[in-house]
Order: sequence, then C-alpha cells, then structure tokens
Amino acid sequence: MDRPDLDGSLDSGDPAYPLRRTHWEDCVPSPSESPLAPLPLPDGPFLAALVGAAGSGKSRIARAFPPDWSLELDAFRQQATGSPGDQTATLTAVTVFRELLDARLSRHLPTLVDSTNSERDVRGYLLQRARHWQMPAVAIVVRTPEGECLARQKMRTPLKRVPPEAVTRQHAGVPTTGQLLGGGFQAAYYADELDLLGLLLRRSAAAVPDPLADVRQTFGGDLADVLAWNSRMDSGFATGVFAVADREITVRWIDDGDPHEHHWQALFDGACIGGCPGPLWVKITGAADLVAVHRGHAPDEPWCDDCYGPGIAVG
Repeated sequence: MDRPDLDGSLDSGDPAYPLRRTHWEDCVPSPSESPLAPLPLPDGPFLAALVGAAGSGKSRIARAFPPDWSLELDAFRQQATGSPGDQTATLTAVTVFRELLDARLSRHLPTLVDSTNSERDVRGYLLQRARHWQMPAVAIVVRTPEGECLARQKMRTPLKRVPPEAVTRQHAGVPTTGQLLGGGFQAAYYADELDLLGLLLRRSAAAVPDPLADVRQTFGGDLADVLAWNSRMDSGFATGVFAVADREITVRWIDDGDPHEHHWQALFDGACIGGCPGPLWVKITGAADLVAVHRGHAPDEPWCDDCYGPGIAVG
C-alpha cells in the first residue's frame, strides 16, 4: 500500500519505514501457541499511538510496554493541577507532551502515546512529527463497546471521571485500522487481536528482580527510595537505614527460614531495664510503626540483643 513520503507525497518504494513481517518474539508466541495475530513492528524504534475512548482500557494496554516509553496527557494534567481529569490544564499538558514527544523522537527513542487520539487533527500531528523525525508510526485501536466505556466512568474517582458526552464523542471518532492505514500510519492493529499480555509476561520475566520489593510492599515506595542497606551484616542480620537529611531510623531484616515469623525490626532509642548495654530492637509491620519509633514510642515489646530476650525501654 502507498504511504506518505517525508514530504507528504506518496511513494510506494519509499524505504523510510521498513516493516518486519515476521513474528516479534518478544511480543507474541508462535502460531502453534496462540491464534492471535502476529505483531509485525518496524525495525528499530517507532511511535505507537493508542486509539480509544476514555475508559476503553488504554492505560492497561500501555502497561504491556516499557513504562519509560509512555507519554500520557492525564499524567501531565495531574502534575500541573493535582487532578488527571482537570481539563483546565489541557493546554499546559499538551505543551509538555509536545516537547517530550519531540525530545524522544529526535533521539529515535520508542514512544507510546497513551491518550484517546480519536480526533483526526490529533493523529495528524503525531504523524507529522513522526515523519519529521523519520520514525514509523503504528496505531493500536482499543475497540471497547461504548456502554462499557461509560460504565467504567462510574467506577472512577470524580477527579478521573470523563463526562458521558465526551466519552460518546470519543468513541464515535475511533477509526478502523483500514482508515488509519489510509491516513498515514505504517501499521494498525486492533488490541484484542494482539497478545499484549504475552508481551507483558515476557517483559516481566526478563526484568531484573527488584531488590527492594519487600521494602516497598511493607513500607511503601517513598520509604523504599530512602532506604540504604549497610554493607556489613549485624549479628547475622541485614541492616539498613531510612534517612532523610539528618534524621534516620535503623532497621534490620530477620530471615530465619520460618515464613510465619516476623521479619522486620527497628532500632529503638532506649535502654534495657536490666542494665544491659546492648541495643533494643522492636518489631515493626509498616510505616505507622516507624512513625511510632521516630516519636520515641515502642509499637511492640522491645527485644534486647544482649539479654537475648525481652527488654524494657526506659527513656
């Protein structure tokens, strides 16, 4: 099929956008494993645009791809106003989006546009920037029924809810893959015909394990980001410090092989009633317990390392 050249003309032999017609093994299994369509992608980096109404499931699909690929207007509105659905920040969000879009495309970095893209002018802008930077453009259409898109709005928080009339307008504007190909995209697919779950599974399986996964699960991401593990073990236990500026709390991880035993303790500022010089540790189960320790309160009975038994903190 003829496709637009970089200057807007049609050239059937233009090699600027080569498509690989074989299976992309990182995205889909072989035909014997799944009847889903193969995902022939451009060789090298490309611009991918999700196309679908609000509530169609685009953001879930976007998670199948590496997170640093994604540009999302809702995220920029959130940063500007504290609300992803605040339409008063759309102009600001679009300005930021366009700057980052050019920044990535100019460096030939793969880019995923996570927005409705149901308006012809919006898609035209994406195609124009892709042509300018000589990047192929791919569209992935999310064809969720309108009724389902509307129903999902009711389950959203007020800050993320999109008015029904806007959802209906967006849904009506979603083109077919044939229309997208005719409009200038080098490839277009329906999301439900691609094994995007397989892509996410393969990508996740190949990812380096998160060394702070348990820390994030127990204390949350913000605290995990300020934890520094000590290079040496303390009494056979791994220890680390939650530190911000000149304030810190020392913790240790207890792994005795018993999955039912508690695993986290915090160093408590106090002394054993028995007069032992050893440090006191107290069981902690989450961020709330760390708040108590930070304020000088023991959320549980302290344990004295020197007494090898319960100690009593005297402040």
